[in-house]
Amino acid sequence: MKVCRLLAVLFAVLPYVIFGQNSLGIPPVFNYNKSVFQGGSRTWDIKQDSRGIMYFANNEGLITFNGRYWKPYPLPNSTILRSISIDENDRIYVGGQGEFGYFEGGVHTKLSYTSLSSRVPQAYQKFADIWNTAATGRSVFFRATDRIFEWTNGGITVHTPVSEWLFLGEAAGRLFAQDKNRGLLEFRNKQWVPLNNANIMEEAIVASVLPIGTDSVFVATITNKNYLLHNNTLQRLNTGPWQDLYTPSFAKLSNNAYVMATSTDGCVIRTLDGCVIQRIAAAEGLRNTNVTRVFVDRDQNIWAGVDNTIAVIGYNSAVKFFRPNTENDVTGFSTRILGNKLYVSSSNGVYVAQLAGGIADHSLCQGKFSLVNGSDRGEAWRLEEVNGQLILAHNNGIFLINDELAKPVATGTGSWMFLPLSSGHPIQDMLVGTYYGVDMLRYSNGRFKRAGTLAGQADSYRFLERDEDGTIWASHPYRGIYRLTLSSDSTAYAVRLFTRDDGLPSSYQNFVFRIKNRIVFATEAGVYEFDRAAGRFMPSQSFALFAGIPIKYLKDDADGNVWFCSGKKIGVAKSVADSISGGIFYFPEIEGLNTSGFENIYPYDKSNIYIGSETGIIHLNYEKYRTNTPQPRVLLSVVNISGKKDSTIFGGYPSQNSAGSYTQQGLQIPLLHAAFNAFHFEYSSPNYGIQGQISYSYWLEGYDTKWSAWSTNTEKDYTNLPSGTYTFKLKARNSLNVESDPVVYTFVIRPPWYQTKWAILIYVIVALIGLYLFIRWQQRAWRLQQNKYEEKLAQLRYIHQLEIEKNEKEIVKLQNEMLENEVLMKTKELANTSMQLMENTGALSKVKLELAKLHLSAEDESDLKRITSLLKDIEKNSANWDQFATHFDELNDGFLNRLKAKYPSLSRNDLKVCAYLRLNFSSKQIAQLQNISVRGVEIHRYRLRKKLGLQTEVPLNEYLAAI
Repeated sequence: MKVCRLLAVLFAVLPYVIFGQNSLGIPPVFNYNKSVFQGGSRTWDIKQDSRGIMYFANNEGLITFNGRYWKPYPLPNSTILRSISIDENDRIYVGGQGEFGYFEGGVHTKLSYTSLSSRVPQAYQKFADIWNTAATGRSVFFRATDRIFEWTNGGITVHTPVSEWLFLGEAAGRLFAQDKNRGLLEFRNKQWVPLNNANIMEEAIVASVLPIGTDSVFVATITNKNYLLHNNTLQRLNTGPWQDLYTPSFAKLSNNAYVMATSTDGCVIRTLDGCVIQRIAAAEGLRNTNVTRVFVDRDQNIWAGVDNTIAVIGYNSAVKFFRPNTENDVTGFSTRILGNKLYVSSSNGVYVAQLAGGIADHSLCQGKFSLVNGSDRGEAWRLEEVNGQLILAHNNGIFLINDELAKPVATGTGSWMFLPLSSGHPIQDMLVGTYYGVDMLRYSNGRFKRAGTLAGQADSYRFLERDEDGTIWASHPYRGIYRLTLSSDSTAYAVRLFTRDDGLPSSYQNFVFRIKNRIVFATEAGVYEFDRAAGRFMPSQSFALFAGIPIKYLKDDADGNVWFCSGKKIGVAKSVADSISGGIFYFPEIEGLNTSGFENIYPYDKSNIYIGSETGIIHLNYEKYRTNTPQPRVLLSVVNISGKKDSTIFGGYPSQNSAGSYTQQGLQIPLLHAAFNAFHFEYSSPNYGIQGQISYSYWLEGYDTKWSAWSTNTEKDYTNLPSGTYTFKLKARNSLNVESDPVVYTFVIRPPWYQTKWAILIYVIVALIGLYLFIRWQQRAWRLQQNKYEEKLAQLRYIHQLEIEKNEKEIVKLQNEMLENEVLMKTKELANTSMQLMENTGALSKVKLELAKLHLSAEDESDLKRITSLLKDIEKNSANWDQFATHFDELNDGFLNRLKAKYPSLSRNDLKVCAYLRLNFSSKQIAQLQNISVRGVEIHRYRLRKKLGLQTEVPLNEYLAAI
């Protein structure tokens, strides 16, 4: 109470000024166009339920947003929705044009609407807009201008005003209403009781009531007049100069700060004593300045209903933006703090802002940036503090920054950076990396002077570092790594270029930095160091955490953490026991927002990390980000099934159990037909604003074997699931690897009718009957088989006997054939012998004739007679041809007779040759038998072929064998 009295006194003496300086840090603003949220141009009210889902009263009805999916729910008469109130059971009460009721989610459905208008007493059925809805205790109140409806225990009570109801609202469990004549009233004991000093409000219309502490209420009006209600007495705040400004909505940020919606200046954040903290309008990111409604969610994000847009302002975000020039954004290259002033070098000079003492987070400091005179007209690349002075590497040369004035030190050649050649104080000599080589800058008599350009290889030296033995290392993104060796008088340098041939993973995209007093090289494959003994570059063991990661920028802070840029990602490698072994953390909220190609990170302290951005400077409160990032929440939004027709079995609104949690109960587990075996899951996380970078993992127990890999996808499909019980588990994780509590949804796919218990019982009975019948059939079959076997056996025995007899006959037949063959063979031999005898007989006849021709003496005549007698005896003992022919025809089935009958012109000698050929005699053998030459036999064969009329291709032997 003492605090409230002190506040009242403070409010009475401090003037209220709506306009003032902003905080330096501008919170991130996200705008959702009406084409995205599928609604109308005006949003009238905003609320959030216990699970984090956002609700918007819009021209086209109720709109919900769960962090990923927008869903519209129009009222039955498609009217404008004006107001929303959510009770402790997450029932959403709404009021619109001539309509009020509530939305409620079912276990298996989405939100469904129940109208309460039909329960209004007949005399009050016709009413206009319901401008305010307030749920308190067991009652819900709906305000129209001429009546307030009270919904309690299923009944409606009507409260009429003396003149006109102007406002209805709830604060800290207390219900307030404003009557045009009676002023501000409080609902107590079923009646409206006027507050003390209520006439002080005059004709001001209340816009919002906000609780302050435990015993006071802040009363804000639409005309920017504010009051404090304490001990049931109203008192005016801000009694100083007052500006009439249309402020239709207020929302509480803390006990000492709130945000108000204005029609011309966007969202204004101020303290209760009237000090403006922040003004967020079009220049700061809103689509326009006409804000009709503001709301602060549980994570201190500010939601604003703007014309055609719903905006969310990450007011409590650990990430803010410093925009030195809000009219024409500039690219921020580097940042330095000196003399309690913040300097930012940019694509158009240097900007400076005063920092307030005692504020740890610089983004909360009030003030604005101003351009340092003389620093514009070119890029201000880099700021460095040397010998207590701030020097600037500029596109036009080197400048000394003195308060808000840039004094030239050396102009003409553009410079990139500075490299001191000693670590003592003051630093005497300093190298300057320029567009075309290396310059020397010398400090004397408290002033910096250019000492000339060093002789050596000319190149653009944007990265320079010096190791402990005085060697200068330089890097060029498109050539490699340079090692510069200064001459003894520091007027020249020798250069050696190191490329991929010297151990670097590539000759391109290499950068040199000094981290933890070590010269390291950021490459496309991690961090490398130079091994002097080997004369080559090697992967750094001290920075092995970066192995395989393409690094473009490195910077260590006072705690040993190493900040880095990898592509479009910004991260930090945490230091543990003087080693970066605490893991790597990325900041997905600012991915792609840093200055590509000119990366710069200035870790001033834990609460102030400055990162060069394409729209100024990104400010990261690392301590707040690390310790104040809330645990993510995860919601299962929709479960759809597909079968013969698609349907929704879960619409994202589980019912609460007796303990107030949203755990699926046994009776809520859907039992699905076997035809429904395809499932579609949609899920989200109600984490809004810039820290809403969430990834998800799921596990369908009964189908999957483990949790899935983390992914930013918010949908999952399963098809062709067999019957069984399944549990879909879902969890979310933020960028700090903090996981949410899992959400569980169980469903059962019933087996088809042929897999039910009754079907299985029938299968068992049928199987038993079948088994019995099978046994009986098998026994009968066995008996039949046995009979058939016996019959077959008898038949086999009979057949066996027949086979024996047949075999015996075959043996006899074979024996006869053998005998016949022997006879035939003997006959052939006899025929051959006969033919030989016959031929011998012929020969003897010739001898006889020749002897007869001899003229012998008388004394030799007796000897000739004896020889002649002997030849006659030989002729008598030799068979003649006729006898041979007869025997030959008997042995060859009348071959000679058939041949003679077919070819009558054949001579006796021709028949002989044919007989010899039939006996397969060779030409030589025939020549001997005929007592002629082989040539004569061939001539005889030729003549024989002509007589037989044979073609050339027909063999004579085969033809004779076929006759």
